[in-house]
Amino acid sequence: MLIVADSSPLRYLVVLGAEQILPAIFGQVWIPGAVLAELSASGAPQQVRDLVSHRPDWLRVGEPAEESLDGIDRQLDPGERSALALAKELAADLVLIDEAEGRREAARLGIPMTGTLGVLRLAAERGMIDVPRIVDGLRTSGFYLNEGLIRFALGPWM
Repeated sequence: MLIVADSSPLRYLVVLGAEQILPAIFGQVWIPGAVLAELSASGAPQQVRDLVSHRPDWLRVGEPAEESLDGIDRQLDPGERSALALAKELAADLVLIDEAEGRREAARLGIPMTGTLGVLRLAAERGMIDVPRIVDGLRTSGFYLNEGLIRFALGPWM
């Protein structure tokens, strides 16, 4: 499976200590340089900066061609825009993206997507995570929580 990620799902999975579910489920995950820059920025949590500075083999960096950015909403932040362009260029099976505007653009472009909760659901289905601990971690991580969505996505394992 070819996966491209925006910064938000990676950030939250690292903060939750659950980043190893990505290679376990997907193998490799691709990010564009703009996402690498966001994850490396001084405002990113230290454990996130540590991950990208000592990039594991499963985390690949690629740059979309400039023309791949054409037709992608210019109002999106550079990471979202580049992630969608890279996903489109690579004909990715899935893009990991959380923000509503980015998800709308992925849908418009016909790029299959999921977000942090979708990845956690896949991990829960496979018995790879302690769901109550993960949900508690989400509540304290700054992740925008909609309790109904959490119950829908992870309820059977809570």
